[in-house]
Amino acid sequence: MKISLKAYANELSFWIEPLKSFVGKESHRTLSNLKDQLENGRDNLRPTFDWKLDKPIVTILADRYDGADKSPHKVKIGWQFESTFQSNEQSRKTGVWTVTKMVTHIRVYNADNDEEILHFHHDLKNPGQLGPHVHMQFSEHYLKDKGRIPIAVPRFPVSAILPTDCFDLVLAEFFPFEWPKSQSGSHGLTTLRSSQRTRFIAISDALRKQWDASPKLTPIAATQNCYMTDLQIA
Repeated sequence: MKISLKAYANELSFWIEPLKSFVGKESHRTLSNLKDQLENGRDNLRPTFDWKLDKPIVTILADRYDGADKSPHKVKIGWQFESTFQSNEQSRKTGVWTVTKMVTHIRVYNADNDEEILHFHHDLKNPGQLGPHVHMQFSEHYLKDKGRIPIAVPRFPVSAILPTDCFDLVLAEFFPFEWPKSQSGSHGLTTLRSSQRTRFIAISDALRKQWDASPKLTPIAATQNCYMTDLQIA
């Protein structure tokens, strides 16, 4: 999987301010530093670098995700990610890097006592692994910690793989009234819309190629074990 880190850094710059309204003030500086960390890793001429959040950024309280007229459990959401980018001679000419790792962890906490009540992640599979190239699954560590069988399936195919896209999905789910309202007035929304559309269309086209290359499988079965090496996500 490929990524233009210049294009993504530009995209990232428009995510920071809207996200700040939905996380605690103690995380604002961490959010603001994300773009600098990405650009520093990109520009320091190392062939490989990691870009990650060592600790989850936690949202404000969410209590209307079941509907405006309902009273669900009050929760907070933790967002954390790990990614690794690799360059080569071609990368230095084009600015397009290879994504060798990208996983975004989402944790749901009970707002009353901060207990972790759910943990899933969006992941990019490695060569030779089973499952969709881009998928969501429940954390095996979380299942084991809860005294359950740490089973790796089901792996649900998803379109959101960049950390910011995953956070966008989570905020839309847990803040279904506040997040759309915030987005409607955010600076750079045209860029974010265009980038996501281009990315999701590219994923759709890559999947269609997988389907065409597997004439003896249904599209769903082909999707459940695919690898899209040349897909560019930004």
